[in-house]
Amino acid sequence: MKKQFIALLAVGLVAILLLGACASGESTKTAETQAAKLTDAEMETLITEKIHDKHTLEFILSQDKTAEEWSTTIDRMIQYGAKITPEEKTLIIDWLVSRNK
Repeated sequence: MKKQFIALLAVGLVAILLLGACASGESTKTAETQAAKLTDAEMETLITEKIHDKHTLEFILSQDKTAEEWSTTIDRMIQYGAKITPEEKTLIIDWLVSRNK
């Protein structure tokens, strides 16, 4: 009985791990799909909503940063209280970097 319980528990944990791994892949695909669907105007609106009164959109768009530099900047904004989800962060970084290519 005890061996059956342990075996069942092990199978359950493996199933949970597999579902977690699959779910992580889906969120990445969702962010990529979302980015492909957002227009420049929609991305500008998203950024404007996130920066509130801290900066102008023109200031943000004038910056020529790498993805790593934008990540650091956005992380700092989040520390200061900006409400940016991980998915939004990815969308914003990808869009800002793609503008400067």
